[in-house]
Amino acid sequence: MFLDEKIDPVAYAEELAKKRKYSKLPKDLSMSSRMLYLESLPQEVKMEGDRVGLYTKSGTKVATGYSRTVIGDYGSFLEISKQDMIRESLCCKDGEQYRFKDPKYKDSVKYYWYTAKDDSDIKIYFQQHGVSYADYQPGMFYISPYELIIK
Repeated sequence: MFLDEKIDPVAYAEELAKKRKYSKLPKDLSMSSRMLYLESLPQEVKMEGDRVGLYTKSGTKVATGYSRTVIGDYGSFLEISKQDMIRESLCCKDGEQYRFKDPKYKDSVKYYWYTAKDDSDIKIYFQQHGVSYADYQPGMFYISPYELIIK
């Protein structure tokens, strides 16, 4: 459906998020968006997860595998357990410390925002609450497969 149109799924999801502010999409738009993300997944990504190294584009290993691939209204993400994350490779994204330090936000933010201790600026979510637009599970990490080298 979308592959012939050569739509960049990351740019598409970013634009959709800007327009819709991460609200739940109407059914038809949700289905067509999710189909784009599914059809555009990197070849090495498995829906059921895999025991493989996950590396930033700068070469830092951030995880030893992933549990599953989650496709939501705003993109596809690899779901990673705490046990599979290499925590010493992570740090809080600069400027995002308020998400877990400020009592005003601590219990209401959807996720804590981490990145790798390198120059990749990879976005790593640590989910705190469920959302209506994807099957993200609290207590799990999420990373876009497009930001990773999988091997």
